Amino acid sequence: MSNIHDGKVVSVTGDKLNTTCAEGKNHCHTMSKDAKITCDGKDSKAADLKAGTPVRVTCHKDDKSVATAVESGKHIATPVHKA
Repeated sequence: MSNIHDGKVVSVTGDKLNTTCAEGKNHCHTMSKDAKITCDGKDSKAADLKAGTPVRVTCHKDDKSVATAVESGKHIATPVHKA
């Protein structure tokens, strides 16, 4: 299973990031305190991640519930739910 997945932001509350993937499944991640958050390649912060924003989440290799990096921007494709 990959440590990287694409999705859309559902919500961000503190260090909790909730996303949905192309299969329509919800994912809840805790962003590590040193998580690298970027938007269009520029440093950003969790508060800048708005609902509906396409993101690419990189998870910790030993704990998939911990996000170590979150990328957003035009280069991330919007996941399409497959019925």
